[in-house]
Amino acid sequence: MAGPLNLFVGKASSIIRVLLVNNPKTWTLRELAKESGVSLGWTSKVSEALIRERLAIRDSERAELKLIAPEDLLRRWASFTNFEAHNGFINYYSAEPDISKFLSSFKGMGGPDYAITGLAGALLTAPLVKPSNTHIYVRSEGDAKAWAQLLGLSPVESDGNVKFAVAADKSTFYGSHLVNGVRIVSDVQLFVDLFNYPNTGREAAEEIFKVIERRWKSNNNNKRDSG
Repeated sequence: MAGPLNLFVGKASSIIRVLLVNNPKTWTLRELAKESGVSLGWTSKVSEALIRERLAIRDSERAELKLIAPEDLLRRWASFTNFEAHNGFINYYSAEPDISKFLSSFKGMGGPDYAITGLAGALLTAPLVKPSNTHIYVRSEGDAKAWAQLLGLSPVESDGNVKFAVAADKSTFYGSHLVNGVRIVSDVQLFVDLFNYPNTGREAAEEIFKVIERRWKSNNNNKRDSG
């Protein structure tokens, strides 16, 4: 493999996502490869890079991989990522002016895979401001069209108040979960997407980080109790 390994793109980012979503869980390389859907060889390369950069160590008798600087790793990833620049958007218009009411229309509705992100995701996770639009990950342009039909959206050339982004990697959906019946991306993915988002994006990201930090601490306490 030529050149240094970029931890925040492609297969490597799938592994990083699994580590951060499940922190402070420790992993054998085989477990991590299976969970992330990446080859054992790639998993080993990413593991070595994390250890080299003092972001992880080998822990326990089974030499499991353990993050030692999860916040540093998450912030490096977020700093590298520009949600608007790295995604192409399929724009639609919703006649519903209230974002909360629009989001509630997803409840119980059968449709293709989706996950809310951006400020709309923050509204559901750690409300700070009321956004003027909704960003939604889907797996394909066809899935965006299917949701547009289900929700009664009108296509527009640009500046739609509903913006579908075709996920570049299926692992984007890893850790997605329901909040009040609406599926949103993992808090880790939400932080990454918001960090360089304009206007109130950084502020919203920091509110999401508080959620992540509480979850990490809770996971760590649960791990100690079970151990």
